[in-house]
Amino acid sequence: MKARNWMQVGGVMLTVWGTSTMLYTEATRAGQEPTTLRALYGLPRPLSLGAPRTALVLVDFQNEFVEGKLPLPEARPAIRRAAELAAWGRRVGILVVLVQNVATRPTSPVFAVGSRTTELVPELAPHAEDLVLQKSTGGGFTRTTLDAELRARNIDAVIVGGFMTHLAVAITASDAAVLGYRVIVASDATATRALPGAGDERGVDANALQRAALDAMADRAADVMPCHAVMAIPVTR
Repeated sequence: MKARNWMQVGGVMLTVWGTSTMLYTEATRAGQEPTTLRALYGLPRPLSLGAPRTALVLVDFQNEFVEGKLPLPEARPAIRRAAELAAWGRRVGILVVLVQNVATRPTSPVFAVGSRTTELVPELAPHAEDLVLQKSTGGGFTRTTLDAELRARNIDAVIVGGFMTHLAVAITASDAAVLGYRVIVASDATATRALPGAGDERGVDANALQRAALDAMADRAADVMPCHAVMAIPVTR
């Protein structure tokens, strides 16, 4: 029942987590450790990054998740880590992309056009050399020019951080992988919130949902690692 609960609460991403939970239990009972699809396919972890061919994509770092109607318990630490990551990216010559969610409906209760809560958080105010894009749904690639902008610059690797881990971050990472980019998710530059259960099912707390979303991305779409590990990867210019 627990696995079914996660499946109903979190949609596609948590279906993977719920399934992997059952597989984990079965594997450990058989004396085996579970593995990821990335490991089975032999996909290597990044040994270096080429600055001109890498973008740091920071999605939905907006006041709505700090002081608006969708406060995230770990928003502040994630913002600090993302700001450090952005400073590092600019220093080593990596393109910083800031994606902002703006609702198309004028009366939207969240992400309304012109509202303070829709603004980017001050810690991630754009620099002149940054690329800033707006979206109205999904992830960074959803109905935006992000893919075209990156391909025009011959970028083939993306580092992703943002809010919320189970939605915009997961969609951005998955879309990037499908489009052929090498993907890294900076785990501590992400955060999410608790969700109520679907129907009469039990809900899920923020920590469990955060772990599930990161584990699901790490299964196939992305290398998932904390910011300090990202910034330790050698960068060539």
